[in-house]
Amino acid sequence: MENLNPLIIIIPILVLFFIILFFLPIGLWFAATVSGVRISLMELLLMRIRRSPIQEIVSGLIVSAKGGLNLSREELEAFALSGGNIQNVVNGMVAAKQAGFPLSFNNAAKADAQGLDIVASVKEKMRETQKVQFE
Repeated sequence: MENLNPLIIIIPILVLFFIILFFLPIGLWFAATVSGVRISLMELLLMRIRRSPIQEIVSGLIVSAKGGLNLSREELEAFALSGGNIQNVVNGMVAAKQAGFPLSFNNAAKADAQGLDIVASVKEKMRETQKVQFE
């Protein structure tokens, strides 16, 4: 048998490695894992195949986890694919939770569909409930 050139084996392995790196957002997976969000590389790959906005969904999951919300990847992905603004909904829900107002994901999604800035609405609601007196 002939002695195989090692480049014949190494080059296809490197090409396959770079293809995998292109399709798998390892940086996002690492950021989510460090932030305490459990998401697998396979879920990220499937999201890429479905052409979901991976960056928005993962950052929404991170913000919601840090804000004490329990949002799932499935509902954020479905919301994003339907044209919703994930950042508006997640930030609004976190602001509502911090202000002590109950706000479900469905109600936040409806408010976003109406074009409302949820964070501004929460701040307005806080001003209405707390009458600040300036002396």
